[in-house]
Amino acid sequence: MECRILSCERVVFSGEATAVYARSHEGWFGILPGHAPAVFALAPAPLRVTTSEGTRSFRVAGGTLYVEPERVIILTADASPTSEGPPR
Repeated sequence: MECRILSCERVVFSGEATAVYARSHEGWFGILPGHAPAVFALAPAPLRVTTSEGTRSFRVAGGTLYVEPERVIILTADASPTSEGPPR
């Protein structure tokens, strides 16, 4: 599925993902290809994008995650890559 992380100033990530893991105010959740359309309010937390090349982690400053069957779009005021391990 296509995944894009967009901050106010730039495209932080754009590529194909096999999974996206993020945290809402209610807790952690995962998105896989074919997920039902949904909208989530994100808490400030790490966000993981799994690709065919491995997992990439990003720090997001809250925002909104939009899900379509083959697309995930994350809109946030600020996001940056991080070397942090998986969320707990």
